[in-house]
Amino acid sequence: MIWTRRLIALLVLAWAASTGLAQVADDAEGKDPDKVSNDDPGRPLQMPPAATEVKEALEDFERFRKRGAWERALKALYTIGDDQSLRFVDGADGFIVPVARKRREVLTALPPEGQSAYRLFYDAEARKLLDQAEGDAERANLERIYSSYFTTTVGAAAADRLGDLDFEQGRFDRAADCWLTILRDRPDSDLSPATIAVKAAVALSRAGRRSEFDQIRAEIEDRYRDEPTTLGGETATAPESLRRLVDAAAPVAPPSDGRGADASIGLAEAVAPDWQFRIADSIEAGMAPVELNQWRSNPLSSARPAAAIDGETLYVNYLGRLMALDLATGRLRWRTESFHNLEQIATQPAAQMLDPSRFALLARGERLWTVTRDLKDQNSMGPFQLECRRAEDGEVVWKMADLPEYAGYEPSGPPILADGVLYVPAKIQQNQPLPEQWVLAMRPEAGRPIWKTQVAVSRQSQQRYYYSGRREQTPQVRLMWNSGALYVDTHVGLLARLDADTGTLDWGYGYETAPLQTERYFYGNMPQDPQPAGEPPRERGDALVFKGAQSSRIYAIDPNRMTVAWRRPFGKAARVVGCDDRSIYLGGEELSALDAKTRTLSWATRLPGGSLEATVLIRPDGIWQATPRGVFELDPADGRVRRIFRGEDLGSEAADLVAAGDRLLTISNRAITAYPARSAPPQEDPPR
Repeated sequence: MIWTRRLIALLVLAWAASTGLAQVADDAEGKDPDKVSNDDPGRPLQMPPAATEVKEALEDFERFRKRGAWERALKALYTIGDDQSLRFVDGADGFIVPVARKRREVLTALPPEGQSAYRLFYDAEARKLLDQAEGDAERANLERIYSSYFTTTVGAAAADRLGDLDFEQGRFDRAADCWLTILRDRPDSDLSPATIAVKAAVALSRAGRRSEFDQIRAEIEDRYRDEPTTLGGETATAPESLRRLVDAAAPVAPPSDGRGADASIGLAEAVAPDWQFRIADSIEAGMAPVELNQWRSNPLSSARPAAAIDGETLYVNYLGRLMALDLATGRLRWRTESFHNLEQIATQPAAQMLDPSRFALLARGERLWTVTRDLKDQNSMGPFQLECRRAEDGEVVWKMADLPEYAGYEPSGPPILADGVLYVPAKIQQNQPLPEQWVLAMRPEAGRPIWKTQVAVSRQSQQRYYYSGRREQTPQVRLMWNSGALYVDTHVGLLARLDADTGTLDWGYGYETAPLQTERYFYGNMPQDPQPAGEPPRERGDALVFKGAQSSRIYAIDPNRMTVAWRRPFGKAARVVGCDDRSIYLGGEELSALDAKTRTLSWATRLPGGSLEATVLIRPDGIWQATPRGVFELDPADGRVRRIFRGEDLGSEAADLVAAGDRLLTISNRAITAYPARSAPPQEDPPR
């Protein structure tokens, strides 16, 4: 055993030394980590790449374009087959784009003589497609013209019709993009620019793209003030048409369930809990001192349960043990399994290597969707399972593993439910540490597939990871739905956007992340670097703010304009926990805030246990985080600790905070506690 440990230690030192030398070499060569290529072999993931022939065709096009050899240039471009149009190549500023988009961009950038040659060669084919764009072939033909023949004389008309189809189907983002492309790239078309501008503005308004809407509305007021437009059967000036159409589609605020995040929070020092459900006491009851020490030294003893609130019920997933609690009283309504012998199961090697944050729970109406794993399974590579259950009793309705459409898929992150569709990040080739990443869209009630899309493939170099008594820390994939688009952060260097209705992969953004490791050794006694919880992207205005779990930079991108607003270096052990008009809030070894305009550090406050994981409540009137020493309330302006509420959970690990109407829940590894969220005057000098 001693020689085995020494051998492992020597191998680890050799691996660390080689990694350090490689990093020094990269620094010496002056490599810019922000210059990301989809073809970089040192990166963990790659979007579905275009064939080598496609890249050669694009290079040939560029070479002939510079020489003015238009026929040869265009012929090179159109050697790209239709099967490659949705594969991916490098775009501008870190974006990774489909071949069809890349081809459209280079064609619209042709000089006048190139445009004339292009139309001479391809107008006839485009007109034929447009003439045949009827019935079942309408959308396919219009999309073919838009992607392959947009610069022809009929390209703008096809894009306009495609925008109409998308708008009628509620796909406002895509409709807006069609009309904006006409305005920006085809000012020579016969279409009325005023009409196209109004249609684009209405679509932008429906899609919630506010700053773009404001920009084009100002343009309409300035350039097309007196231009007549006929839309919806009525003729008026462009500004009048826009006001009429936007006012008619004014959004209606959704009804409130009374549990909004606006309820005031103000815990006084003497507030007693309304109820408490004790987790640790149930497990530790009757343990001898030796058994208690063994359990508390086990990594799973610090796991906090995943939880979700729906109506008057709190649903809990604690290491695969599911429970439903009455939110008003804390009484147990049902559970799938007791905590009996959990401490014995947790001592098995396979259980100790589990990442407890992978247990997830989603609740809506009459159904629950859970991500669980059987702790009794001693296969260290055993899969997690997605299951749908009845909310009233926890009975299983369907399991993803039992559906033939999902054979070989395993959840790689928590699912989300949006617009009546269940979206699940998933992986296949589960015996690899970084397998192919997919997104599945399914009917939530029955699990029937709507679509499934491959987002990325892992590098196929030999990868061998060795774990011995240590928790596996592969980052989870996180999803975010916004205005008909689905954003996927792999947390290993790739953020992607999909069309939520069809699953079409729109683009990816490659960001700095830890390089691919071909050999990694982990031993139980080796220290583990702190790794923050992977967070979904955060919306701030038109931008998405995000940071990969293995990245040392924070990014803000405009997903609609496909531009990078800014990028900023920051510590790797940090995560984006929230944004508002004033600040971007970061968790990590400290809780901190960046000024939203200057991106300078406004404040940083060190809290007991740090802020690497668990939910932080962020509101205009305060910030609240649960710690082993109580719930800390901070001033968002300067990070000053206003007060500390000790509560009944002292000594627990990091806890989630959940606001539920007039209650504040702390959900930790030791207990679930409900406190009345009552007003109390702040303490100027809180006890430390």
